[in-house]
Amino acid sequence: MAAVDYLKDIKPLLQERCYACHGALKQKAGLRVDTVALMKSGGDEGNAIAQDHALLLERVTTTDLDERMPPEGEGAAFTPEQVALLKTWIQAGAPGPADEKAEADPREHWAYHLPKSTGSSLDALLSQRLQSRHLQPRPPAAPEVWLRRVYLDLIGLPPTPEQVQSFLQENADAGRAPQARVKVVDSLLTSPQYGERWGRHFMDIWRYSDWYGLGDQLRHSQKHLWHWRDWIVESLNADKGYDEMIVQMLAADELAPEDRSNLRATGFLARSYYLFNRTTWLDETVEHTCRSFLGLTMQCVKCHDHKYDPVEHGEYYRMRAVFEPMHVRLDPLPGETNLEKNGLPRVYDLHLDRPTYRHVRGDEKNEDKSKAQPAGVPKILGGDVYQPVSLKLPVGSVRPALLPFVLKDHLAAAALSLAAAEKELKNASPEARPLAELSLAVAQARPAMLRAIHAADAAPADKKLAAQAAAADAGYRLALAEEACHRAEKDPALAGADTKKKTAANKKLGEARAALQKARERAAAPGNAYASIRASLKAQEGPDDPNNAEVQSYPETTSGRRLALARWMAARQHPLTARVLVNHVWLRHFGTALVTDVSDFGRRSPAPLHQDILDTLAVRFMEEGWGLKRLHREMVLSELYARDSSSAGAHPATLEADPDNTCYWRMNPRRMESQVVRDSLLFIAGRLDLTQGGPTLDPVKMETSTRRSLYFNQTADEEHRFLAMFDNANVLDCYRREESIVPQQALALANSKLSHECALALNRKLEKLGNASFVSQSFSAVLGRAPHAVEMNTCLESLSVLRRELFLQALFNHNDFVTLR
Repeated sequence: MAAVDYLKDIKPLLQERCYACHGALKQKAGLRVDTVALMKSGGDEGNAIAQDHALLLERVTTTDLDERMPPEGEGAAFTPEQVALLKTWIQAGAPGPADEKAEADPREHWAYHLPKSTGSSLDALLSQRLQSRHLQPRPPAAPEVWLRRVYLDLIGLPPTPEQVQSFLQENADAGRAPQARVKVVDSLLTSPQYGERWGRHFMDIWRYSDWYGLGDQLRHSQKHLWHWRDWIVESLNADKGYDEMIVQMLAADELAPEDRSNLRATGFLARSYYLFNRTTWLDETVEHTCRSFLGLTMQCVKCHDHKYDPVEHGEYYRMRAVFEPMHVRLDPLPGETNLEKNGLPRVYDLHLDRPTYRHVRGDEKNEDKSKAQPAGVPKILGGDVYQPVSLKLPVGSVRPALLPFVLKDHLAAAALSLAAAEKELKNASPEARPLAELSLAVAQARPAMLRAIHAADAAPADKKLAAQAAAADAGYRLALAEEACHRAEKDPALAGADTKKKTAANKKLGEARAALQKARERAAAPGNAYASIRASLKAQEGPDDPNNAEVQSYPETTSGRRLALARWMAARQHPLTARVLVNHVWLRHFGTALVTDVSDFGRRSPAPLHQDILDTLAVRFMEEGWGLKRLHREMVLSELYARDSSSAGAHPATLEADPDNTCYWRMNPRRMESQVVRDSLLFIAGRLDLTQGGPTLDPVKMETSTRRSLYFNQTADEEHRFLAMFDNANVLDCYRREESIVPQQALALANSKLSHECALALNRKLEKLGNASFVSQSFSAVLGRAPHAVEMNTCLESLSVLRRELFLQALFNHNDFVTLR
């Protein structure tokens, strides 16, 4: 066999398969394998790569699964080819470089230390880097290009031709140009459409998904989760601090349990609900909470110590213990008593005493019950400051039926039912009168029953009120049973010729009579027991939990675990939270991220080239109140953001030295996401409905709705057809969207009903113009710029044979339409 190259063939193999247990992170049996010298000095059993007794070789080839390395469950066994390479290298004397450096201490990883500000602007820092590398930055982009760029970036809609013209006039005066840009940015950041545009970005990162299941069975997420979506949009428009948003999403029910507006934020946690397996639900909660806010991956830690980062197996389960008590329910909202029509999905602590056990190698059926894991967070990130405190909850959180509006709403609904019953009786025929009288009796009994039960629930120690509630409840149930029995007795199927239907009707009648007898017996001796007003709906704890709707009283305390976690995450002393957020915002403004993997800042992410910019922005972000609008403002008013994005005409030396634009000597052109493409088409055509908020839209039944795209129902099973053609969000994992160019996109822009109708609408706006003016106005409306001379001539020629609406559809397919230049 040919000679083996240690640096090429052996070291990468050991790094991938062995460093996790025998590197700087951890040294099982005292052995490190991250340098040849360390392997030769060995661990508890001496030299690991001695030619006559190569312990390393023995451990990777043994068939004893208790001895084999890597351990079963932590990695596959070495392949025969890999074993042969290792054996040949060892037999050759295990040669290696004399100056080989050991793996760095994981605690010294750049992302685990607090960011430090340089005090400089991002432009000053970039300028220094460009100068030191002799790179020539591109000049500023044309004013109309910058204007379209910033409009689409901040509100997801293009500027109108009038706005373009006004901006060009202001930019004609060089002295007014900088202030004109400030004026535009300030206007866009105060626009209601800003929250929708950036709300969609955060819905990507936070894995927004409407509920889905099988038929009406809810299996994933929660019904009416759109309330969380509206909270995101409203919070962004209000410029709520990002630190405050984190706390509310993770623990609004513990922070301010009576603040129903911000309880919507806990949709972040409700979204991960999964009917069939609580472990799956909590696994997703831990993983995506850490990835979205901290840039820390936790998947592998469920089964074993982290292979790359200083996070231990047990710390995963301490993190899970933070969420262990958590469950989900639907609470009532003012004006609606039917939770299927509307309700507030929110989390709360239900299982306050449920222990968390470590799963041996991640197997939930193999729990190590020798020790329950306390709630906690990774030590490497300052886990010692995590201190949950149990909190007592107000009565409205414990018994939602006592919320002030609940009785009012139920009485209002009862009044409508009473009015309808009175009207029905008034108009009833002699044959229908007995049933109408019974229905009226039900409607008359309900208001008194509601008042009595509400009074008893409000004073649970008052036995007299409990007895009155029980009597009123028994009377109401008796009226219902009498009505049901009468309906069963009058069922036409009883006298019909269909034997099957007659049998079913007789069975139903027997059941109704038995229920009536029980109702009479209870009415005669109601006692003190009654059913509370059904005002909330506890989510099923599994498919075999059919009585979840009966639960109307919840724990009087909450663990405080999630609130402590949220405050720990949002603290100024946390090294990751602000950095991760700044990186996400930077990616969406500049097209590439400062830290390439936006959801993993661990040791697999080397210190970024522009760490000084990342850290300076992160520190400033925290110092100035975690306000996103200020961060946007600094980025989009920078010299970098104003640069031309084309490499045509760039200095040859710059192109050769930095072809990938890692130093940002120009802006990066970007493809529009699916929502921006669709919304822009409708906006340009004058058809976009800017109504904000409310329930999601069915993407099939309401496909032609002109609302903004973020309002369409989207799940792992369902999405809007047009949006699916472009780069739509993956609701399972979308920390950054992929950019694609595929034929289906061009076909959708050329042939879809949406494209055709928008072209017709825009044509109606421009139909009175002559061809030259029509071309100019079309370019201004669709592309945000004037046509070049060659483009003008070509377009005028095409209009001699092409209908105008077809010309507009062709213009929608222009690369400049779907691209942020």
